[in-house]
Amino acid sequence: MGSFRNPLLSPTCTCQNRYSTIPNHPTQAHIELHNTTPSLNHPNHGTMSSDEEDIDSIEEEEEIIEKPKRRRKKKKKDPNRPKRNMSAFFLYSNANRARIKEENPEAKFGDIAKLLSVEFKQVSESERAKYDQLAVEDKERYQAQMENYEPPTDSSDDDSDSDAPKKKKKKAKKKKDPNAPKRNQSSFFLYSNATRNDVKTANPEAKFGEIAQIISRHFKALPEEERAYWNEKAAQDKVRYLRAKAEYEGTEYQG
Repeated sequence: MGSFRNPLLSPTCTCQNRYSTIPNHPTQAHIELHNTTPSLNHPNHGTMSSDEEDIDSIEEEEEIIEKPKRRRKKKKKDPNRPKRNMSAFFLYSNANRARIKEENPEAKFGDIAKLLSVEFKQVSESERAKYDQLAVEDKERYQAQMENYEPPTDSSDDDSDSDAPKKKKKKAKKKKDPNAPKRNQSSFFLYSNATRNDVKTANPEAKFGEIAQIISRHFKALPEEERAYWNEKAAQDKVRYLRAKAEYEGTEYQG
């Protein structure tokens, strides 16, 4: 039996591999190779690179699926609802929009609105008062119409949205009681009803809106005594309405 030769004690390793023989004393190249090899005890061992963290974060974001927002069902507009009252500026805009468009043919819709706004702010006090008065009258019109307006019920809206074949249903219009007392009128409306025919005769080519504007100018130009007369008429008409309403409803009038 031959003697055992320890390869670790020999100058070179006799074990051959597919790379090369490794000398017992490592060279500088081996040291560099050893330093570049990750160690289990290295503080960075087990941590991910920035690229891996980015990939994981992207995957986490992909896993979070946002639920689509549920859109609220838009309530259908009732065609029988009274038209809302307009402000003084909107009344002025409707009366002057065509002229502004003609004077500024290249202006867009938003530019037209800006031009009307600038012009409205520069109108005289008398012109502004005219449109303020028209706005007050339009508000009274809207409030009077809303008193007799009956909105559709929710059940009728649900029926119209069902998948069943839709049939055109005529809305049952609330019948106005002919015995119900007539509402009281303002001093301007009393004056307007009293002078409308005379204004129409004096201005045969004037339209309905122009007639109202003429009457409004006349009403504002009334002397104090005549204005007080119409104010007194309006006060009397209000008392008449409240008494008639109390009698109609079977209640006691408290004047």
